[in-house]
Amino acid sequence: MHINFMIYGIMIIKLIMAIVAAVVFMRIFTPSGTLKNMTPLAVIINFLLSAILSEFILNKNINISEFIIVILIYGILISILNRFAFYTDVGHRIFIGDPMVIIQNGQIDVKKMEKLKISARDLAVAMRQHKVHSLREIEMAQIEPNGELTIVKRGEKKYSVVVIDNGDIDESALQKINRSEKWLRAQLRKKRIRDIENIFVAQWHNGKLKIVKKDAGKK
Repeated sequence: MHINFMIYGIMIIKLIMAIVAAVVFMRIFTPSGTLKNMTPLAVIINFLLSAILSEFILNKNINISEFIIVILIYGILISILNRFAFYTDVGHRIFIGDPMVIIQNGQIDVKKMEKLKISARDLAVAMRQHKVHSLREIEMAQIEPNGELTIVKRGEKKYSVVVIDNGDIDESALQKINRSEKWLRAQLRKKRIRDIENIFVAQWHNGKLKIVKKDAGKK
């Protein structure tokens, strides 16, 4: 039996390069570090990366230089896509998504449940996992972009909401705390803040508005 060590040597080199490329992309370009918290954007990135790596390993006609060029181009495109997703409101909604409130003050939003294709049985199971057995116990419940259910029980004091994310006002977050954009802008004026785009995050917690500017910590 004749063994072509050159072919297997190239295969090993390709495998090593594929592993290195996968680790780099998972660490640098993937928005979420764990599979459990994968956003739609992370799924797209990893799906396409898997296709590229598989083709590189199995296709003998693709050489190392061609693979490096493709990976560099892919990296540039993903960098642009990441910036679009994280720094624009439209990109965030398309590729990451926003939390969706399905229960407010113990009342279920049936239309949103149907839109998300969540049955009453699925909701009941998720509630039991949070050790909640009655809708009356729930102040607010929402589906996160990663598909997980977050429940805030009545009387909980650790409930916090991000009302401004990277310069963008989150109207749905304001609705959760029964506030308006007009109220938020008034609060900012009290703090002598006029440029909302300069706000990295504004969080409402325990009746107080905590603001972190983009230039915080810069010298």
